[in-house]
Amino acid sequence: MAVFTMTGVGHSEAIAHWNNNAMITAGGRRLLIDAGYTIKFALRDLGLDLSQVDGVFITHVHADHCFGLERLAYECRFRYGFKPRLYLPPGVYEELWDQTLKGVMGQVGEGPATLDDYFEVIRLDGAFEFEGVQLEYFQNNHTPNKPSYGLFINRRLLFSGDTRPIVEAVTRRDPEIILHDCTLAEWNPVHASLAELEVSYPAALRERMYLMSYEDHYREFETRVASNFAGYARQGQTFDL
Repeated sequence: MAVFTMTGVGHSEAIAHWNNNAMITAGGRRLLIDAGYTIKFALRDLGLDLSQVDGVFITHVHADHCFGLERLAYECRFRYGFKPRLYLPPGVYEELWDQTLKGVMGQVGEGPATLDDYFEVIRLDGAFEFEGVQLEYFQNNHTPNKPSYGLFINRRLLFSGDTRPIVEAVTRRDPEIILHDCTLAEWNPVHASLAELEVSYPAALRERMYLMSYEDHYREFETRVASNFAGYARQGQTFDL
């Protein structure tokens, strides 16, 4: 059986929850969906550590989604002695290595290093599979002109990634479970607001939609969210795939 777990549900500024990242467990192996700077705390809360991570898919290059890769890379290489797989959709490799990680990981005691010295890098050019789980990535609507992706998993669960409303992408796939980015601010240029989700998506989709990546004052909106959506995604919550 394959399971999808929310390892964290917090907005980038949140301190009440870990970064909005997730994990697929299938066939006794684990694939992280993003690895933000709180990933070690998130795994600890699930009774896991970095040695038990078999792969990572990166949705986009922002700190709360990729800064944990530095720690994962160093510990797996120098402490545990293996290379996790790193699944990168189009455009992400260049931002991730050339503009983000190279400055801290490009030189080690042995000399120059590349991303391939730490990970089994898989540059994706289409849908892929992890331990029998089918994953389709799609461009979402986050920061303009930035590679940023959501995932449709086993034709059942849609994980939006950080994004503005993506009604066409969600409607066309008609998922059974939707995990959607949501800021509780009135408006945000790169995240969907609660009000926008309420007016953008029909009730038939909202009743399957769990909100994620929310700020620390989320309790102020619990009644409203419960009335209009499936609810908040909760840290540690699991969904069968």
